[in-house]
Amino acid sequence: MKTFDDVLQATGGFDWYQWRTYFFVCIAIFLECLLTFTQVFTGGTGEFWCERSKFQTGECLDSNKTSTECKRLGQLASCMSYNFTFDEDEKQLQEYVKTMPCEEGWVFDHSVYRNTFTEEWELVCDKSAVTNVLQSVYLSGFLVGCTLLAFMSDRFGRYPTLVVCGAMTCLSTLASAASPHPIVFGALRFCVAAFSYGLSLTSFVISTEMATPSMRVYVGTFLWILFAIGYFVLAALGKYLNSWRLFILLTAAPFIPMILAIVYVDESPRWLLSKERYKDADKIIQKIARTNRKPLPLNYLTNLEESKDVAAKGGNMLDVLRNPVLRLYLLNLLYNWFVQSFVYYGLSLSTSSLGVDVFIAFCISGAVEIPSCIFGAFTMVKFGRKISTGGLMIFGGLACFATIFAPLGPVRVTFAMLGKFAITASFSNIYVHTAEIFPTPMRVFGIGTCSVAARVGGIIAPLILVFEKFWASLPLIMFASSSILAGLLVFFLPETKGKLMPDTIEDSLNLKTIPRSKEANAPKA
Repeated sequence: MKTFDDVLQATGGFDWYQWRTYFFVCIAIFLECLLTFTQVFTGGTGEFWCERSKFQTGECLDSNKTSTECKRLGQLASCMSYNFTFDEDEKQLQEYVKTMPCEEGWVFDHSVYRNTFTEEWELVCDKSAVTNVLQSVYLSGFLVGCTLLAFMSDRFGRYPTLVVCGAMTCLSTLASAASPHPIVFGALRFCVAAFSYGLSLTSFVISTEMATPSMRVYVGTFLWILFAIGYFVLAALGKYLNSWRLFILLTAAPFIPMILAIVYVDESPRWLLSKERYKDADKIIQKIARTNRKPLPLNYLTNLEESKDVAAKGGNMLDVLRNPVLRLYLLNLLYNWFVQSFVYYGLSLSTSSLGVDVFIAFCISGAVEIPSCIFGAFTMVKFGRKISTGGLMIFGGLACFATIFAPLGPVRVTFAMLGKFAITASFSNIYVHTAEIFPTPMRVFGIGTCSVAARVGGIIAPLILVFEKFWASLPLIMFASSSILAGLLVFFLPETKGKLMPDTIEDSLNLKTIPRSKEANAPKA
């Protein structure tokens, strides 16, 4: 018994103890979806027109105009109106050909979006880009979660990072619902993004570190199915709630079961072993054995201490950068994560431009993710990580190209959702593949570093959608071409199907040569 994977297998594999921890992880990932895409509905913009008080009172009607004519005269477009005046003596409408800005504000149509911060703060016309900037500010908060909080997880442990991130995510979410101004809202949403991503990233790593090789694909896949279910919850809240502030408050509801579940979560034994904290690791491993009702092998800890596979002393990201092979792996993964997020968020945030009801389109977008995650897991198990991820990204890029030429409506939705299907499957795959490439002492920070590139892609995606106003096809062209290139680059990464999770840098370097583990080759019990 030389590795922690051997210990996991001896203590029941993925049994009751792992399921308890996994429940907490599932809540964290579900919460991530709610918080990330909240703005699709809280910041949505329906039809609007200029507020012209004189044309909404009896003054216009007194000038022998019909109500329809008054409404037409009161507006030219969403951002400009006719510059009409009234003769105060004769109550006659003086008609001029000039136009003027909307000086009195706007009237908003509520047939789609009932109440949004876009309406409350009048983020339309010359301020319309603020909504996209706020979404990019949120996604830029992920950078903090990818770097500082990922470093915290690897340096101080998975468990304290979960506690800090969970508490701060809850507080930031509640505070953002009371924001009085877009700047305050943006700052708080930045905090929500940072801590929620630190929470979900660390939760994902814990789930993979507690899983045996044969279960890692399924553990990672089910998490993204839960993420997809969040789409339906968001669409229902957006459809029936009359307050964007209440909407945000309800997205914090999953914190209640999370608080209850945290008592069943422990520090990752794999991380403790990598830090040579053998006594602490022994306590948790014994707890795993008791909970799963399995006997512990004799002298298992001594064997682990003597094994060279336990720890990578002094291992850090600098060691990765110094090694030419790992450096190429890292650069490849950085670009792939960038593209995954760039295309994923680009397609997810543009559902309103597909020519169908925004709530239906958003639900379809989420529904596509469930079978796509299952399909991604199936292809990873059947064909391996490289063929699955690379092939899906190439297919997704081709689907994006097809969307450019499709007419608005069902046909365009079909091609867009095929692209979303492929990119979602590959996105869930790349998480598992990356976790299987980086060694234990730098796994969270390694995934976090790749996530930095992904967050840059996520930040850019909403801004790229702005270019639709100048050239409607440009965003899809960029999504398609970058996805195809990234898919081709995946084939230069090592295949990790069925191999033990690396605990040292040497293990990572040997991924292209070491054989698959016997346990991973065995059929799932």
